[in-house]
Amino acid sequence: MSRIVHLSLKVDDIQKSGDFYQKMFNFQDTTTKKTRDHTSRHMTDGEIDFTLIQYDAGTTSAESKAAGDGPCIHHFAIEVEDLEKATAEIKANGCVVVSDPGVIPVKFRAPGGTIAELVEIGRYQLDSGGNKINRITHISLKVEDIKTVGDFYIKLFGFRDTETKKTRDHTSRHMTDGEIDFTLIKYDAGTTSAESKASGDGPCIHHFAVEVDDLEKSAQDLLSFGCNVISDPGVIPIKFRDPGGTIAELVEIGRYAQLGQVHH
Repeated sequence: MSRIVHLSLKVDDIQKSGDFYQKMFNFQDTTTKKTRDHTSRHMTDGEIDFTLIQYDAGTTSAESKAAGDGPCIHHFAIEVEDLEKATAEIKANGCVVVSDPGVIPVKFRAPGGTIAELVEIGRYQLDSGGNKINRITHISLKVEDIKTVGDFYIKLFGFRDTETKKTRDHTSRHMTDGEIDFTLIKYDAGTTSAESKASGDGPCIHHFAVEVDDLEKSAQDLLSFGCNVISDPGVIPIKFRDPGGTIAELVEIGRYAQLGQVHH
């Protein structure tokens, strides 16, 4: 099964956003570098490469605009054994490559409209250095058709279904790569909940979840950093808008373990 190894947020200030995740969740810096038209601050939770990207002013590259103009969860990466073969397969399945020719990793627009990328095994530095870090355990995509999109990830990357259920104003198709809960959500027509619109109207990478020891304490800590909680009162998990403008959520330890995750 191919694994999700990287999550990238497009932000306006990599210093401010990175310092928040470092202080709030103890994510560790690994490297900061300039690549083509953007600067990337790579961090890790010990298992996922968590990258903040800030594009140069005035850039017009396809990658920079692929997920929208404003701050957003830009893309996630799937690790594959054969990059060339996997690239041919995504094209055969109707995906459009948005990276410039010859650029590695290979970014593409997946069925459902969101951006993902293919990376070679071992691309990212994921060692936590022995530090205790809150883990990223869940990534959620907002889509229009959970069957078509989910079937694509099963067919191409070997993801497996764990559970499909209706919750409040949306239906969730939970899947896994063996370690991360990968969820496709479809909101009910006409819903006006804050959560449904938090990341924009169209298809998008809606949010990711960080596992914490004490949900109540962490929720209070968010407020001290100036984050806005967007979940309705009493709703768990707790979704919030981070200092860079993207949506994340707090979850209790083990929330997704019953969905087939394999912990190291």
